[in-house]
Amino acid sequence: MSAFLFSAVRHVQLALGVGQVQDRVQGRDVRIVRGIFSGLAGRGVATLVSFISVPLTVRYLGPERYGAWVTISTVIAWVALADFGLSNSLTNAVSEGYAKNSQDLAQSYVSAAFWSLTGIATVLALIFFCIWPSVPWDRVFNVQTALARKEVGPAVAIAFGIFVMNFPASIVTKIYGAYQEVAKGNAWSAAGNLLGLAALITVTQLKGGLVSLVIAVSGALWLVNVASAVWLFAWSKPWLRPRPDRVTFPAMRKLTSLGGMFFAIQIAALVLFQTDNLIIAHYLGAAAVTPYSVTWRLFTYTALFQIVASPSYWPAYAEAFSRGDRAWVRHRFRINLRITIGSTLALALPLVFFGQWIIRKWAGSVAVPPASLLLWMGIWSLIYSAMNSQSCVLASSGRVKIQVIYSIAASVVNLILSIVLVQRLGLVGVIMGTVGAFLICVVVPQTVEVERSLRE
Repeated sequence: MSAFLFSAVRHVQLALGVGQVQDRVQGRDVRIVRGIFSGLAGRGVATLVSFISVPLTVRYLGPERYGAWVTISTVIAWVALADFGLSNSLTNAVSEGYAKNSQDLAQSYVSAAFWSLTGIATVLALIFFCIWPSVPWDRVFNVQTALARKEVGPAVAIAFGIFVMNFPASIVTKIYGAYQEVAKGNAWSAAGNLLGLAALITVTQLKGGLVSLVIAVSGALWLVNVASAVWLFAWSKPWLRPRPDRVTFPAMRKLTSLGGMFFAIQIAALVLFQTDNLIIAHYLGAAAVTPYSVTWRLFTYTALFQIVASPSYWPAYAEAFSRGDRAWVRHRFRINLRITIGSTLALALPLVFFGQWIIRKWAGSVAVPPASLLLWMGIWSLIYSAMNSQSCVLASSGRVKIQVIYSIAASVVNLILSIVLVQRLGLVGVIMGTVGAFLICVVVPQTVEVERSLRE
């Protein structure tokens, strides 16, 4: 234990710039620590922004329009699947170029991903804005008040327009990760959260509606992402600048083959995580989305360590696998899993017992969930954080096909269970369906697969 603590302290010192990194392995550890520290700082900013913005927005919009806003975000998350897994496959691909010290290889992958996403975004925009006028958006989102019915259609259009403009810039965060510079990505993310909060406060003070809120918050995040891309390609790593003539067939083939499997996992993940709000809105009404989504957001903080650690561990694992350094991956994964489970449990238990009081003070009485929902959210948080830690190993080692099988099976079971249970048990039935699906389809088989990948 003393040797572990001494090593941990030493890596923290190196991450803070005290001392000299001795070798490649130590440098990899230091970049992980730096990424985790910056991630914690960025998450602190995001938490502060969320704690300010959620009650402000709930009280300003009211439960129905706030529920509509959350549901719009859910729909946009579905559309984000249209990248066909290219962004996630880019992490492994560019990590390979980084491990081989090949700038040309990395640029070909970046160019292939960027121009592919640009083309996809153009097609999506044409399709959406052709069909948008004919869709009864007020019925889709099941809103009843005159103001909500008036605003929801334009809000969807603007949210989608900003989304497609931001679509190609999604690769920037993956590039930071592949070069194990997660700290830089975290800094840009924190800047986006702060600018988004400033935009939200401005709109509420000026008494703007749902449409103005979408423009301000989504537009602020888009501006920060564009600035990050300009800085990366113009100053930080100009050799990665995406050029059409650098799009090669081998690069496209690698990205699409691996991306196809990530795409399937993304679909399954959205069915698992994002259909909850849609199911609740359909069976219980848009207003019922508010207590569920607020509780869900609160419990996402319990997986704080794994959330901030994953962007650093994934590319580090990928680089280590490319160099054949499997022993390092095995050792670091064991440490990561223990810290993940312990930290999640420590943060989830207080929320299970005091969550109703916290939410009432935080977001108001309209967002207070039943006590049973808090219990099941706590169980889900523990399962999710542990499985996410394992997923980093499988994704970075290229063992994605087996994840596809588990994820699709879990998504189907979750959808069936959630629809059945929400009609019998209300809100708690939805999260029970998610927990049940993971226990049946993911926990045991994925654990066995991870152990196999670490032994081979």
